[in-house]
Amino acid sequence: MVYPEVIHGMFVDLRSITLDDAEFSYNIRADKRNRDTVGQLAPSLEAQRDFIRRQMQEPNDYYFVVLNKKGERIGLIGAYNLQGDMIEVGREVIVGEPTESMETELLINDFCRNVLNLKRTCGVVYSNNVHHLNEVKKKNTFIKSVQRGGHEAMLFEFDLQSENQIESKIRKMLKLLYKKQQHLNSL
Repeated sequence: MVYPEVIHGMFVDLRSITLDDAEFSYNIRADKRNRDTVGQLAPSLEAQRDFIRRQMQEPNDYYFVVLNKKGERIGLIGAYNLQGDMIEVGREVIVGEPTESMETELLINDFCRNVLNLKRTCGVVYSNNVHHLNEVKKKNTFIKSVQRGGHEAMLFEFDLQSENQIESKIRKMLKLLYKKQQHLNSL
């Protein structure tokens, strides 16, 4: 489904994926640094285009390209599989700076909370994605181990109703870094 607006942050913007992003999305997912932790890779660029074509028509399936403030594509993130008051967040791969990655997660949560009016998100992290798994464990509730695409994974849930302490700290830290960056740019 195409969300018609750009979601603006301090460090990144999110916009719905288009067919023009097929090569970028295929390449970032196929990159050797990412391919083992991003789920099932399309077998070809044309298959990735077909996936995007279908996804753009699918109700309650939002797939965003993450752009840095220079307008460069640095990642992907999605919200899909709506079930009642919960949606799955995933398809995430970001090659930007840590501030960009952190803000992307805040923006997708804000989108789910404020635009879709949902109460919870869930997400799967592959067991071999140790770095991301450690970060997710700090902010989310572990639900169960699952299999995804033949890989061991862990399913987590996040309560959107009350911003947890970690999310609040990240938000404050990003605001301070943004103010500092703006001050340095004005000198």
